[in-house]
Amino acid sequence: MNAIAQPAAIALYQALCPQQLAALELDGWRSIQPGRSGEKYCLLKLEQRYAEMIARQWLVPRYGAGYVVQLILPRSRICQYQLETVAYEEHLEYRVPGCQLDSLGPALTTEARLVSAFRVQHGYSVAPGGRPLAGLMG
Repeated sequence: MNAIAQPAAIALYQALCPQQLAALELDGWRSIQPGRSGEKYCLLKLEQRYAEMIARQWLVPRYGAGYVVQLILPRSRICQYQLETVAYEEHLEYRVPGCQLDSLGPALTTEARLVSAFRVQHGYSVAPGGRPLAGLMG
């Protein structure tokens, strides 16, 4: 029986507050943002829905908005970090030390892509190839 080949790149998702999204935009959408408020780790989610849950339930109440970006990284670069779960199988995430983000960011195979935006009363998803509305970015 042949093993199923895994793709060379992996899509990961990061929930961002408005300040992190603004910093990502200033970086030309080519960086991975550090954690908020002195967090020592950046948590990159394996599932978009999990990142969206974090954005809606944690970031919107605290910051008034929450965003989710898709990051494409070579599997060889992310596999050095442990894949952990908070509670359920769909809550898998890579825990990357903040001090290593500067070396991991340049490994992005494409620009980060905004895939979801949430505000206090509204939520939006951006279609692949679509452009986010400037008004949603705070």
